[in-house]
Amino acid sequence: MIQPGLRPRILIVDDQTAHMGALCDILREHGYDTTGFASGEAALTRLRKESFDLLLSDLMMPGIDGIALVEAARQLDPELACVIMTGEGSIASAVKAMKVGALDYIIKPFKASALLPVLARALETRDLRLANAHLEQQLRQHADELAAANRHLDLARREAERANLEKSVFLSNMSHELRTPLNGILGFAQILASDALPATPQEKQKFAGHIVQSGRHLLTLINEILDLAKIESGTLNMALEAVALDEVFLECHTMVGPLAQQRGVQLNFPPAAGLRLQADRTRLKQVLLNLLSNAIKYNREHGSVFVECTPRAKDRLRIAVSDTGPGLSEEQLGAIFQPFNRLGRADNAEEGTGLGLALSKRVVEAMQAQMGVDSTVGAGSTFWIELALQGGEADIGAAPPAATGSAPGVPATLPPQAPARRAVLYVEDNTTNLKLVTELIRMRSDLELLFATDGQRGIELARRHRPAVILMDLHLPGMDGYETLARLRADPQTATIRVIAVTANAMSADIARSEASDFFRYITKPIDIDLFNQALDEALNPDALRQHTEPLSQPH
Repeated sequence: MIQPGLRPRILIVDDQTAHMGALCDILREHGYDTTGFASGEAALTRLRKESFDLLLSDLMMPGIDGIALVEAARQLDPELACVIMTGEGSIASAVKAMKVGALDYIIKPFKASALLPVLARALETRDLRLANAHLEQQLRQHADELAAANRHLDLARREAERANLEKSVFLSNMSHELRTPLNGILGFAQILASDALPATPQEKQKFAGHIVQSGRHLLTLINEILDLAKIESGTLNMALEAVALDEVFLECHTMVGPLAQQRGVQLNFPPAAGLRLQADRTRLKQVLLNLLSNAIKYNREHGSVFVECTPRAKDRLRIAVSDTGPGLSEEQLGAIFQPFNRLGRADNAEEGTGLGLALSKRVVEAMQAQMGVDSTVGAGSTFWIELALQGGEADIGAAPPAATGSAPGVPATLPPQAPARRAVLYVEDNTTNLKLVTELIRMRSDLELLFATDGQRGIELARRHRPAVILMDLHLPGMDGYETLARLRADPQTATIRVIAVTANAMSADIARSEASDFFRYITKPIDIDLFNQALDEALNPDALRQHTEPLSQPH
């Protein structure tokens, strides 16, 4: 566009030099800056060096004629306004000139009064084209910016949805994990407090032991959840200092040694004399104890645990804890640091909260260090932490094989009962819950209990024994309770058996999902014994209609 205060620059080309000179003089008098040439070749040479606002060219010239000149000039400057002068006056010539980019034409001879409006229109058209091009460029730029903003918003939306989903899963898992030990506490406490459920002094002592064990587990779980919350909020206190590694190894060896001896696992620590790490001493020991206890618990019988120290980058040391256990699959490795993940092991005879590794990783990162894992199925696992260098025995019993249907403290088979007793199958992988329901069923003279620790075994027992009722946990190893129920319904042998969900899943989403399932009743843990027995009685009644039990307390 022509800047305000500047004279429009016009390039005049006419092989009649007298006419060309006269035009230059006249247009200068009318406010134009003119340059004249007698040939198209000379005009193109100047156009390659300078820019003009308008080209006024004769049509018929030797060498390059007006149409060829316009075409060549617009290739050099697409925004150049072009006007043709012709003595022919033919419409064909005008159309041809327009096709190559001329904006207008004027027929010789002409007066200045006729030429000036033509030039003004051509320059206005040029300015309008330039303004439109600038506007289109701005629109494209704005469109690109809007597209980029939309992409960022979409990423933010997906991230928010992912975070909300993770939060919902975490809360659901946390509700389940908190309710599991609470179920044992309240369940056995109800037995002790009830006159209608008699128990011998020895049984009462055993029940009290279960309450204490579940209470300790619940306390550990709450403490670890609070630690996770502190880390996420940035309020976990860290005192980074020079920590003597050999002292930490000695303390860890002393603390996990009895567990290793109980399991027949050999511990191998390296010499660490003189090594000092930049870490929080208490938290470093917490992480190492977690890794060591896991390596012992999830090892093979008479296996080994190796602790190795390897220099890494400058001023950094990697501490690796390796076991000779079964190793972890790619799928298990992908979820190993998620809260409430139990090393891919679904049998809960191995005591733990499922928060240890998730908490350890966050603690390590809070110490400005890194944590990772390498594992091969059948060859064991190695968990490692990498830090900056600076100048009681658990009550754990052996895990029962999942397919045997046995668990610690629960008889594999019940004593022979009168023929009138009806079978109830309980599919549950948590030992404490299994013990509680075993006691509740034992106190009923009309029922006997079968149990399985996973869905597949539960289906097999249901086909073999055709129980009157099935009690089903939802968090099961392998296939969950919903899939197990679907397979029971798909089998004509088990399709009509009534199934009661007995679960710690008490969130709103869990209740809503159960409504769409085919469970006869839905009981949440901790179990209310009266509601439990009521649900059993209704399930045993062939005339009772399917319904759901409301959760004992509304989820928050």
